[in-house]
This record gives sequence, structure tokens and C-alpha cells, in this order.
Amino acid sequence: MLSILRRLFRGRAAKAPVRTASDSPAETIDRVDTAERIAILARGGFETEASTLETILDEYLTPDAIDPDDRRWVEAEVARAFARKREEEATWPLETDFDRLAIAFDALDAGGIIALHCAGYTRSDGISDAAEVCHQRRERGRASRGFVFYHGQDVESVLADQGLYLAFGAFDERDETMAAIAAEIVAAVEAQGLRTRWEGDVGKRILVHPIRWLKRSPSDDPREG
Repeated sequence: MLSILRRLFRGRAAKAPVRTASDSPAETIDRVDTAERIAILARGGFETEASTLETILDEYLTPDAIDPDDRRWVEAEVARAFARKREEEATWPLETDFDRLAIAFDALDAGGIIALHCAGYTRSDGISDAAEVCHQRRERGRASRGFVFYHGQDVESVLADQGLYLAFGAFDERDETMAAIAAEIVAAVEAQGLRTRWEGDVGKRILVHPIRWLKRSPSDDPREG
């Protein structure tokens, strides 16, 4: 998942140039913007504390250009963000809207519709990931009729209470197949008590709204994985 989420930061912020011994002292980072990036990864629920720190330092910032004080601040801010997240998780209901969405995705996946969570950062990323999974499954003798996914930008939108958009498609690229797959997606999601909006246009995505995004973060401890 980390390799996919790393795409989230590509092009989002200009990285400082790599320093050499002759360079002047590093410039300070934008702590407000960096804190927002950390919060998105923590609240999104797909990253651990360790992988968030790695992503921020290696993908969003440039490690060799970070002032030591800023690096210590980043480490502390990641720890604070996940401490807050763990406190919040303790108050969450046993089953959240994300859990219900995951159940729907599992059912769709079992029925031949590849269902991917946080598939890259853009629609093209998600389509590429779905095609790769389809190829891998075909080699194992498992057929796939179509796909459904949401990507990193969609996670940002749902965190801003704008609902969650689900992209879908059919591998035979026929409109009637895509419409049938969309109907299955709507039925599976609504069967879990979530509401959807889709007007029947295969060129438009399905909106899950309202949805309260509460996804528990994975643990850094492999024994809890």
C-alpha cells in the first residue's frame, strides 16, 4: 500500500534541492502544509506511523535538505497525529461506514468485480492498478468482469465531507456491461446501509454520500497485522 500511496505526493509540493557539503544551510519547511499532509495520511487510515514518517520525509520532502530542527518537528508531528488518531479510534463504534464499505467491496470482489481501496492518487492510477490485478488473476485462472475503486484524491474529498466517488468499468468496455456492473456496485453498497447517488450514466462515477470516514490505521507491529 505504501508504494501506491507514495503517488499521493508526486507533484504536490516542490522539493528543496539536494544539499552538498558546500551548500548553505537548509531552508525551513512549511510546517502548516506539512502538518496537513501528515494529517491526511493519518486520518486516511491506510498508513502506519512509521510508513507515514517515511513517506513525508522521502516523498514529500527531501531528507538531505531538511534542517535538523525541522526533521525533529516532523517526527514529533507524526507521533502527535497518530496519538490523536488512536484516541479518536477508541471512541468509534465497533462497525464504521468504512467497515461497511469494505464488506461491500469484498462481496463485489468475490463476484468477479475487482474492488480496490485507495488505488493510487488519480483515476488513471486506479485503472492501471485494476488492469494489473486483472492480469494477475487471469494468469491464475480467475476471470474478472470489471472493477470499482476510489483513489487518493477521493480520500481527500471524503475527509472533507464531500462524499466518496467510486470509479467503475468493464473489461469488455461495453456500455451495457458497465451499466450492469454499476448496478451491482450500488446494490452491494446500499445493502450495507450506505446511500449512493448515480443517475445511470456510465460516464459518471457513483457517489457514496453521506459517509463518515472512520478507518482504523494499521499497526506498525507485525504481530497485530
